[in-house]
Amino acid sequence: MKKLIPVLGLALMMAACGGKKAQTAASADSTKVAINDSAVVDTSYCGTYRGTLPAADCEGIKTVLTISSDSTYNLSSDYIGKKDGQFVTSGVYHLKSGKLIELVTPSSGEKTYYKVKDAKSIIMTDSLGTEPEGETAKFYVLTK
Repeated sequence: MKKLIPVLGLALMMAACGGKKAQTAASADSTKVAINDSAVVDTSYCGTYRGTLPAADCEGIKTVLTISSDSTYNLSSDYIGKKDGQFVTSGVYHLKSGKLIELVTPSSGEKTYYKVKDAKSIIMTDSLGTEPEGETAKFYVLTK
């Protein structure tokens, strides 16, 4: 019986070490998949966009939006002609349907949407990606 206890202990240690090896290999494979998946993501939409968006209660909203490849954004909004009308927001974004960028404000959960028009411009849209229409539609475009 005394000889059986060390043999059992050794067998348990070997089994425990063998399990970690398999777990580490699986973890490495998962990392490869994640890296490979992110490598195929198009980040040409990343960069800094500028423009003046329309507003009902002032001359416009001077907007600077920087979209980073790490899924974060910085948004600076200056309500022209308004005292204390400057706001800076940072948060995360999600790319929906390949071309629709969903900005999420962490403090409020508010979502704002922009659609990638081409390599140099994005346009503010609704949550479905519907672009504004009519004469004022061109004022919702931000350019690099």
